[in-house]
Amino acid sequence: MRSEARKNMAQSTQVVGIGSCTIDYFAIVPRLLGADEKINADRMEIHAGGVTGNNLTQVARLGASAGWLGLIGDDESGRLIVKAFEEDGLDVSGIEAVKGEQSSLTWIPVDAQGERCIYMFPNVNGKLSIEQVRNRFSPHIRKAKHFHTEASQLPLPPVREGMQIAREAEVRVIFDLDVAPSYFAQARLGAEKDLIAALRLVDVLKPCKAAAREITGETDYEKIAVKLLALGPKVVAVTLGAEGSLIASAGGVAHVSAFKVKVVDSTGAGDAFMGGLSYGLLQGWDHKRVGLFANACAALCCTKVGARAMGKRDEVVALIKAQRPAEASGF
Repeated sequence: MRSEARKNMAQSTQVVGIGSCTIDYFAIVPRLLGADEKINADRMEIHAGGVTGNNLTQVARLGASAGWLGLIGDDESGRLIVKAFEEDGLDVSGIEAVKGEQSSLTWIPVDAQGERCIYMFPNVNGKLSIEQVRNRFSPHIRKAKHFHTEASQLPLPPVREGMQIAREAEVRVIFDLDVAPSYFAQARLGAEKDLIAALRLVDVLKPCKAAAREITGETDYEKIAVKLLALGPKVVAVTLGAEGSLIASAGGVAHVSAFKVKVVDSTGAGDAFMGGLSYGLLQGWDHKRVGLFANACAALCCTKVGARAMGKRDEVVALIKAQRPAEASGF
């Protein structure tokens, strides 16, 4: 993509994000192992992934303009990351390749039931600084409508800087709290209290279940949502797997049931949900409609191996029409 085309795309990009973006190495295995066990894998698959990279890709496949902001290495993984984004039509003008560094990657065993565990190697992207966010990426953030970020691989200071820039520019902040605060602190990414305090800068929060329970001390998801809203976010979305999702705001709580699909690999389902959520909010839909659409995005992602086994808008709408015809009008 020529520099002028990149520049023009950057000016009109609706959704941008700072967070993890990786090459995922999937080992398809009969079952997940315990300590001191061995097993023969069925096969290896290599796909682009990473929480923020994934949900921005879902946004782009649905038809909105999107672009990831961050650091990659000058290695083959970095070239694959850029290639995957370009194939999905994302703005790559906010990607900076750092000579001599390794791009982020993950190792992901996936069993016959689609369950998996994830080993993360942040590498160069985990070295992102406050100054780089402020000086290199802030123009992209200020021009957007949505800013996505996460608690997963990156240290809190540059993530918070991106949030602050977005807040000052009246850009909606969408935050994926992908790990529990205690893990975040153990990984030396930031103090638990500072992570919780950062939620005051968040407009839309999607916590993983472990984080939601740890922060609130609750197990009932409606109570969890109410307590999380009190910390600052305007919208809280909780994915509940086979039970669907819950989207809460000051106006009430919407429960949305899940779609039924054959699960091959659940990796990236929450990221696809986040992309669908962001897209739905861009359209100005009510929360019930947004949740329905996001659930369909998550379901489609589970039908193939890879975090980016995500559907396009017509595929998402087709699933809604097939399983929820009474709710499909207007999509």
